[in-house]
Amino acid sequence: MERLLKEKDAQYIKDLFEKKLEGEVTLTLFIETKGPNVTKFNEQYLPYTEEIVKEVAELSPKIKMNIYTDDFEKEKEYNIKTVSALFIEGNKTNKNIVYYGIPSGHEFSSLLEDIVDVSRGKTELPEDIKGKVQKISSSIEILVFVTPTCPYCPRAVRTAHQFALENPNIKGVMVEANEFPEWSEKYNVYAVPKVVINEGKGEFEGALPEDAFLEAIYDAIGIKLV
Repeated sequence: MERLLKEKDAQYIKDLFEKKLEGEVTLTLFIETKGPNVTKFNEQYLPYTEEIVKEVAELSPKIKMNIYTDDFEKEKEYNIKTVSALFIEGNKTNKNIVYYGIPSGHEFSSLLEDIVDVSRGKTELPEDIKGKVQKISSSIEILVFVTPTCPYCPRAVRTAHQFALENPNIKGVMVEANEFPEWSEKYNVYAVPKVVINEGKGEFEGALPEDAFLEAIYDAIGIKLV
């Protein structure tokens, strides 16, 4: 396979990482090439997802990489739900910053920004938002359905992932809607970004500001945001 990153883009990212990365980050990728969950539709994406992870990991000595292929025991440890899952891990994460599907197109920027945040162990969310996120004691799973061509989707993904970095009770998950049409059908995804909180306890479309996004989470768990 030809390299996906052009030389000038790779150099830009390398310079970005040299300037902004602090601690180590591990990119942990799970892919399934066999089993009942794998379809021909999924198969066309898997090599590209793996190549993206490898090329990004090469751009900084602070980025480590683990790739597990058909390692079903390891998948249980991470509670993998589908055939392609990428975790961005650092000292302050708890297997809770996740990409299901290829982080390409506009979502590639989300990946880079997540790596920087995880490396630093903090986000740039406003302090009042951080405080309210950190108060959440319930287990929250946020699914953010996206497509690579959607310019508004990265904001929703980043918000979910920033919330997850600030609170280990929150799991922020990007789902590439085209790659997993069965999930899109299950959650009635007709436009992106589509955000689904705790299996439909809360949901909305669009890239809401952080405060409105957080209010939707509070509503989903039955607590008034004050």
